[in-house]
Amino acid sequence: MYLIQPSAENFGSSLNTSSTAFGNSCRRLSSASEAFYAALPVLDDGTAMSRVFAQTPYVTFVKPMSKDIIVGWPALNGYFAKDTARFASRQSRITKRVLHVNGNLAWELGVEVGESQLRDGTKAPVNWVVTNVLEKQADGKWLMVSHHVQPGPI
Repeated sequence: MYLIQPSAENFGSSLNTSSTAFGNSCRRLSSASEAFYAALPVLDDGTAMSRVFAQTPYVTFVKPMSKDIIVGWPALNGYFAKDTARFASRQSRITKRVLHVNGNLAWELGVEVGESQLRDGTKAPVNWVVTNVLEKQADGKWLMVSHHVQPGPI
């Protein structure tokens, strides 16, 4: 994992990137990303994803071959509830990860790799360029507010 930390040069001398609070925030952020990738293989009614996505009107999701952008929690939750029925299995992880934190927003870029299998037995390799945007909630928990994948590879 690469972590591009904000610097006092860019954000003012009061920022202490070596502080315990900053380190804890980065660990929680990394855990939030890992939770998303752990939820992907769970083929349920969307409950697993509801734990990792912010349930806001501005949450977005773009699939690799999307013609539309899914916007808002109700639409995204509905997508997850229906989409999982297509899969027999779904696995991916993020590689070549670059993570940037700026206040209550963070974004990570990388390459998702893995494999999905549809219910009809068709296997599909996963090799997508990914951008995830996470937002720090009032309770300190990081949740996904945008997941955008597009065909790769890098």
